[in-house]
Amino acid sequence: MRIAGVRVNPPAVRLLAQIMDDAGYPATAATLRQGIELKALEPALTLEDHEAMLLALGDHCPTSLTRLRRELLEDDMERRLAGGT
Repeated sequence: MRIAGVRVNPPAVRLLAQIMDDAGYPATAATLRQGIELKALEPALTLEDHEAMLLALGDHCPTSLTRLRRELLEDDMERRLAGGT
């Protein structure tokens, strides 16, 4: 599965879904789990989902999700530089 253009394997997506639940983002977690169930190439995640993942991964990001966190950070910085939110 791809998230923010990064290939993430199903066990790491399940871990991310659990992190999202634990951080208080159950809708994002549900979207991720649905993506696994449907074997989606890319789950239907919104900009708000991406921002929530970035917040939830914080400073204690599991190794299996560091590449995703880095891409989310880069995307966030690009949006800010372009004048987005």
